[in-house]
Parts: sequence; structure tokens; C-alpha cells
Amino acid sequence: MEARFAGLRCRPGDLAVIVQEDPECLANIGQLVRVIRKYHRFPADWGFHWWVQPLISQPSPVIIEDLETGARRIEFDNGPRAHLDAWLRPLRDSDGPALMDEEQERRPAVHAPMVLEGDTA
Repeated sequence: MEARFAGLRCRPGDLAVIVQEDPECLANIGQLVRVIRKYHRFPADWGFHWWVQPLISQPSPVIIEDLETGARRIEFDNGPRAHLDAWLRPLRDSDGPALMDEEQERRPAVHAPMVLEGDTA
């Protein structure tokens, strides 16, 4: 694994399962996603986020937030979105470091999968 991703659950290219969500997006738990790349538009204190692509054809909930105004709304789509690393469980051939302990999965995080207003990548 690249040193820059050390300590993270996922890395670019992984298939992962969503294992935790905000209440507005609980329908996403169990959903498969492809990890695309690091998502860097959120403040660092929100935790490490990935830009992920859901692997389902039906729309799923995503929080759209305007960082300037704090306005939030829920939309349903199947486009890419940001998701917290700690709330993803990567699927790999080995069951070593990809699996994490249940305590880390239950750890609260600040935000769920989101797209910032006007985000396309």
C-alpha cells in the first residue's frame, strides 16, 4: 500500500461496502461502491473522505451541502459522492488489514456521503 494511504481502510480502486451512515442516508448501508480517489474539499477535521461511485443502478440518498451557508438537502441519484473512509469496509482477497474492528466502525463521524454544491469531481 502506498505510504500516503497508510492507516486508512480503503485505497483507490477498491470495492467497498458502506457500513455506517448518517440517519438521512441509512438506506446506503450495505451498498457496494468503487473507491475512485481522495476527496479533498472537506475540512480536515471532518476526517478522510474518498470520492466513491455507487455500483447500483437505482438512485440512493446523498446529502448536498453548501459549505458557505450550511444549507443541506437530500437528493437521490447514483452519481459519485464523497464518503468517509471509516464508514467503508473494503473487499479484498485477504481478510487482513481490510477488515477493521467493530469499535472503529461505530465511531461517530461528522458527515455522511455528500456532494458540495456544484461538485462534479
